[in-house]
This record gives sequence, structure tokens and C-alpha cells, in this order.
Amino acid sequence: MKITVTQSIASVGRETWTALVDACNAPVFYSYDFLKSVENLPLTFPSTAYYLLAHNEHGHLKAALPVYLQKTRDPFATGPNADAVLDALVGHVWHCYDTRLLSRGPLDAWLVERFWQALGELAAEHRAQLWGLVSMPAREPLAQQLRAIGAPVEETVPRYRLPIAGGPATVDEHLATIGRSSRRSLRLYARRAERAGAKITLETGRDALDQDVLELCLATADKHAPGYYPPERLGALIERLGESCRILRVELDGTLLATSICMYDQTRMHAWAGGCHYPEQLNWSPQYVLFAAELAAGFASGLPVLECGRRNDGFKTRYGLRAYPLARAVQRV
Repeated sequence: MKITVTQSIASVGRETWTALVDACNAPVFYSYDFLKSVENLPLTFPSTAYYLLAHNEHGHLKAALPVYLQKTRDPFATGPNADAVLDALVGHVWHCYDTRLLSRGPLDAWLVERFWQALGELAAEHRAQLWGLVSMPAREPLAQQLRAIGAPVEETVPRYRLPIAGGPATVDEHLATIGRSSRRSLRLYARRAERAGAKITLETGRDALDQDVLELCLATADKHAPGYYPPERLGALIERLGESCRILRVELDGTLLATSICMYDQTRMHAWAGGCHYPEQLNWSPQYVLFAAELAAGFASGLPVLECGRRNDGFKTRYGLRAYPLARAVQRV
């Protein structure tokens, strides 16, 4: 099996790439349109995409790994140099919380080691100061096999999800499993929002997208990570994803108070990015109303899993979301 490198997913082709993604049941972050968008207009920039590709002797694509050479700070670094900007070669983008090595066959140590070596060689070629894989599910095969070959795997912040298949059939059934006080707060705010005349909509991303959505996402993220959702680039991604992206909007008297950018793949709805605005005169919380709408959309989607991303641990735990450990394997030069 030979590993080659290309800088354009177009050179692989939509049909070939999509067949590999479908065979792996990979998340939306590996869809052709998502990758094409962040290749052309990266959310973290400057950034250059590279695709490590493994073909068999017949030339069929058997495994692949997208990575990005970028100038960035390490979001998991601590200490006096934590804010240093580095030349980093990492997979996936920071905005993905489910890094995979796409493979048609078993993800064994031999295959993982071949890709790990190829990634190290690419990092050396570009003199990257930091290289590796981030945001991997800590208990799934990729992280396990990286440990087996001696790569430095460490756990980071978890992501949160709600398994729907085999669990509660409705939002009310799910809320019945959480604490009484949390359940009452969510329902109280939802009723107050309804009485106030709040409008909640869920529409295809390109139809619901406007500057208010982009600015609210940017302003909310800026509290912790300035520039994390650059409006023009985020807007291009939403447009590119088409039917795979929908936007939840919570509005009052024509003012957008909360929004959630939701992405869909074969088995998951991702409440991926968003933001909230909190006018002082409200007697209800746009965040709570938005979360109630995300739960409703997740159950209505018919998909087995609702993914709710990283951070805001206390809130997500109170509302019955399950922590899903993540890990990374990185080398510093």
C-alpha cells in the first residue's frame, strides 16, 4: 500500500471520496463539501490542506487522512508560552471534534503506523513545530492503535452527545431522566418565550443564513477564542454544505437572540456552532430556549445520535448529555 500526498480533494474526485466516507460512516466533517470549503476558505487561516492517500496495487483508494498546515496557537497548551503562534500540521481542523483515519478495512496498528510515519515526514518537510492528530475519540481504534505504536496520546476536553436510538423516544421522555430543577427551568423558559411571541425556525442553512447569524456566532466565540468563526468563511461553508446544514433561529420582534448551525450526516445531527444574545429585559434565557429547540430537532431528525460539541460542561451534564472523551497525539519539534 503506497501513501501519496495531494493538496486538492478535487484530484481525488467527489465520487471516490464520498464512497470512502460512506464506507467508514465518517462524520460530516469528512464530507467532500466540508473539506472542499475549508480547503478553499479555511476557518483557521493561513492554512494549507494536505490529503494523505493510501491506494492498493490496483490503484483503489483504501484509506485517507486530511491534515492542515497552519499558523495557529495550540488550544491545549498551558504555561508561559501557551499563546505562542506555531507552524502546526494537524488533523482535523480545530472545529472538528471527531478526527478519523478513513479506512475501508480494519484500522490496525500497521496501517496507523504507516500514516503516522507519513505525517511525520510531511511535517519535517515543512518544518512544522507541532504535528499530529487532535480531537480523536479517546476509546476508539485510532487512538488505541496510536498508543499501540508508541505515539504520545493524551486525553483533552470531551465532547457531549445524546444517544437517541435505544433511549427515550421524545424530548419529554429524555427530560424525565434529568434533575427536577433543571427540567422545570427549561420548560419555564420555553413557556415564557412562547408567551413573549418568540419565533423558532429550523431551515436549510443557505435559506436561513444572514449577517446576524454570522455576527452572533463570531461574537459568542470571541469571548473565549477571538476570530474562531470568521464570518465570510463560515458563510461560505454553510452555503457549500447545502442540505447537510440547517440553521435554528430564535427571534423576538425581528431580532435574532440565539442561533445554532446544525449539520447532518448518515447517523448524527450535530448542533455544531452558534451563539446567544441576552437582552436585560427578558425574563427567559435564549440559551435554554435554543437548547430545547436543538433537542426537539435532534429527536425529529430520526437520526440515532445528537452531537452537541465541546465546552459548557456543567450545563450539558445537567441536561443529560453524555461526555465522550477525546484525545490527541502530537509531537513538538
